[in-house]
Amino acid sequence: MEKLYVNEIGPDGEVSTVGLFYSQAEAQKVVDVLLANSERPAYRYEIVSAERHILSEKNTQRIR
Repeated sequence: MEKLYVNEIGPDGEVSTVGLFYSQAEAQKVVDVLLANSERPAYRYEIVSAERHILSEKNTQRIR
């Protein structure tokens, strides 16, 4: 089963995880809804593999 995270990237570069999804179509649907939100025009969204996301968190913890 595919596991994907949708990450929200703020204008200041801060990254927040929106949620965990189990298909590309489901994740893309959420991104489309978020992009349509006119209150947050400066935000970007990315869909990443859950495994990649975990590795990124581990690397970030080491840097701190």
